[in-house]
Amino acid sequence: MLSRNLILAAIAFAGLAVGTTLLADENYSSLRSVFQAGRHREATAQPRQGTKPSTEDVMSSRFDSLTTLLAKNKELIVYGGIASFGILMMGLAIGNVSSNSKSKTAEQLEQLKQEKEKAENLAKLKSEFLNQVSHELRTPLAVIIGYIECITDGLYGEIETKHQEILQVVAKQSTHLKNMIDQILIYSRLEAGKQPLRIEDLQLNKIVSDLRETFEFLCRQKGIELRWELPRDPLPIRSDAIRLKEVVSNLLQNAVKYTDHGSIAVRVASLPSSDSVVVEVKDTGMGISEQYLTSIFEPFMQAHKTSSENSRGGIGLGLSIVKKHLDQVKGTISVESELGKGSTFKIILPRNVEKQKSRTSHLLGLLRRSRSASRADHPVLNPSANVTGPKSANTSHAIG
Repeated sequence: MLSRNLILAAIAFAGLAVGTTLLADENYSSLRSVFQAGRHREATAQPRQGTKPSTEDVMSSRFDSLTTLLAKNKELIVYGGIASFGILMMGLAIGNVSSNSKSKTAEQLEQLKQEKEKAENLAKLKSEFLNQVSHELRTPLAVIIGYIECITDGLYGEIETKHQEILQVVAKQSTHLKNMIDQILIYSRLEAGKQPLRIEDLQLNKIVSDLRETFEFLCRQKGIELRWELPRDPLPIRSDAIRLKEVVSNLLQNAVKYTDHGSIAVRVASLPSSDSVVVEVKDTGMGISEQYLTSIFEPFMQAHKTSSENSRGGIGLGLSIVKKHLDQVKGTISVESELGKGSTFKIILPRNVEKQKSRTSHLLGLLRRSRSASRADHPVLNPSANVTGPKSANTSHAIG
């Protein structure tokens, strides 16, 4: 509709320019003579009354002035008509470009929406696949591990020493495979949101102490010193015990896996002038190269998997699970690492997850109200230029 109106207006302007050119030509005198002859006939038919100028005299005078003006400015009128025609054509082109741009933008938005839906469906299918496969693999593996334990315990008769050694290797690898399958299952549940929180009153130093016996045994096997720096007084928090235990256990497993000599230190403390607590795991192991520090929390990412000398197995889900657990309990994790000198993981947890959630919701509500007020006070501002809420800048890096 807009294009049709512009074309009609352009044709009208072009016709006006041509008409005024013809009218302003030197041959307009014939038209003037005809007009004067008609006026003369009227004058002879009706004698004049008085000396007052008639309407015809006024019209004739105005017509003479107009034609004289058009004759003098003929070129200006022609150029003006051409310029007007060009401006209208430019407007027509801009209108077409604008309409095409809007249609292309709408098409691109629709494509982006479809791609987003496809990505979400693929992510959902991936989570369901991992969950289903993990369940199906755990059942036969549990049977294998059970029979191996029965054989090594002598329930089916005595076995020779060499057979005992072989069965121990099989049992160890089966346990390793079971751990990897468990990690896949946990990760798929976390990603699908099928592992709800169970908030309760806890003692953080007791949760960490429950892991002491297991990891002291593992460290003795490798000849590593394990130091515990736990507060003497109870450190009460309100959070999810199972998730916190899995977080600390995963960090200690990484520390034992990548430390061949030296020590591992576990520190639990309350942050001064803050409603938070800190858990720190420090080792003197292999450390992590700087190029991997920004991506190590991604799933299936391993910093040492490309090196056969330093590879320690695993599928790279340990720290991605840690990150997802901490996100749900409103905790944060950071790491300082130097290749060949070890790594230090630091976890900061709120003392009360529910209080932290309510505080976050309150801050988000204030931010939304402030944005609405800002838009109401400044309606001409571009909404994309509004200042968003403060984003936490994670200057540390993480490994897994």
